[in-house]
Amino acid sequence: MTAPPAAEADGLRGAMLPRSVHAGYGVGAIATHVFTTVPSLLLLIYLTDALAVAPALAGFVVVAPKAVDVLAGPFIGIRSDRTVSRWGPRRPWMLAGTFALPVCFALLFAGFPLQGAPAAFAVLAVFVAAALSASVFQVPYAAMPGEITDSYHERSVLQSWRTVFVGVALLLGGALAPVLVHSTGPGNAIEGYRLMGVVMAAITMAVMAGCVYWTRKAPLRRRVHEAQGLVAQFRTALGNPHFRRLLPTAFLQVVASGTMIAGVPYVTGHVMGEPGYTALLVVCVTVPLIATMPVWMAVSRRLDKRPTLALAAGFFIAGAVGLYFIPVMGGLPWAVAMSVVVGTGNAGCTMLPYSMLTDCIAATRAVSGRHQAGVLAGIWSSMEALGGALGAQLLSAALAVSGYRQSAAGEAVAQTDRALQGMLVGSTLVPAAVMLASVLLLRLYRLNAKEMARLTTTVPEPSPSRPRAGPKGAEGG
Repeated sequence: MTAPPAAEADGLRGAMLPRSVHAGYGVGAIATHVFTTVPSLLLLIYLTDALAVAPALAGFVVVAPKAVDVLAGPFIGIRSDRTVSRWGPRRPWMLAGTFALPVCFALLFAGFPLQGAPAAFAVLAVFVAAALSASVFQVPYAAMPGEITDSYHERSVLQSWRTVFVGVALLLGGALAPVLVHSTGPGNAIEGYRLMGVVMAAITMAVMAGCVYWTRKAPLRRRVHEAQGLVAQFRTALGNPHFRRLLPTAFLQVVASGTMIAGVPYVTGHVMGEPGYTALLVVCVTVPLIATMPVWMAVSRRLDKRPTLALAAGFFIAGAVGLYFIPVMGGLPWAVAMSVVVGTGNAGCTMLPYSMLTDCIAATRAVSGRHQAGVLAGIWSSMEALGGALGAQLLSAALAVSGYRQSAAGEAVAQTDRALQGMLVGSTLVPAAVMLASVLLLRLYRLNAKEMARLTTTVPEPSPSRPRAGPKGAEGG
């Protein structure tokens, strides 16, 4: 009889991390996903319906900073790989992001007294700075789990804690943020966005500082060594077949999620006729994200991570297709039910790719003898940022093609039936199709518990060398 995947990985089980490290690491996800969720959910409609920016230009504003981040993320990862300090290699960078991101976040929705193209380019400049600031925190944060434990399933435990806090972030960014925007009343949209930006900035600063503080006891399981240059690091990272095959799968899943998130306020405000439903539907997605985490953990131990991720994607696809039928299936009750199905699938699609990333980090170390958590996390974070933005770009393209009409704050504009159909298709069937493509690519991924055990039986040690200089106050190696 074949041993279950969990049994095959017995040799990979190191000491369990303290609960304080689990929680301290997990809480950082609130900041990273509040910054991801709020712009994904509200930035496009802020531009089109408050600043009178045309949909095509608004889509460019949302995606362009993420393209810049594609280059910045891996560079930040390499620099953090080379950093040595009494705080470890990652936390000095995370602390820098803690101070920079909240300021940019507040400015992003500050409501500059501009409209149209001038407003678009002002928001673009701030969004570029915000995206870079987020990467300074996010890239080292994503690298940390691959370094602080050698256990195949302990890495999933870390990601399960992270996913629970992702749920909290969705409640804050997806439910509270729209409420704050509408709290200033009709005709005061700019004031509402400004209030929301300040509140979300304060929350992100608090949780980022908490993450830096509470992970101070996380063990470090690597030696400082001579790091490769950017091109060589990319070559080694993408030379790992497991990482190379996982990356496009995860990218398409982020695109699918980003497309759906960006479409929620359009569907609730125009198709359903009630903008207040935005917060409700986000809650319906978020509650399963938190509640089903133990189930996805158990299924993952039973089936292994790849088939479990495919199952989670299936739930997402079913719910997304179901949401397309909101107009003919009774409106709100049907939307709530399908949002719960989407949230159930999204829970697995949030936890498992990150857990599989940390497996790839460990596998790369085992195969090459080099610790490349930073560059792998940098590539991954850039992929996530770009994927979420491309999701919003897909929706903006659907709006533009269907003839959606932009408006200034407080201005009422009637949308045509063609525009309503375009936003509905773009928010439901398009993300379902993209998620299906990710499942097809997932079939190529082969890193399971058995393969992980084989790779890590003997881990080559890198030869020590003289440290290099890192950021101010730290040494690099």
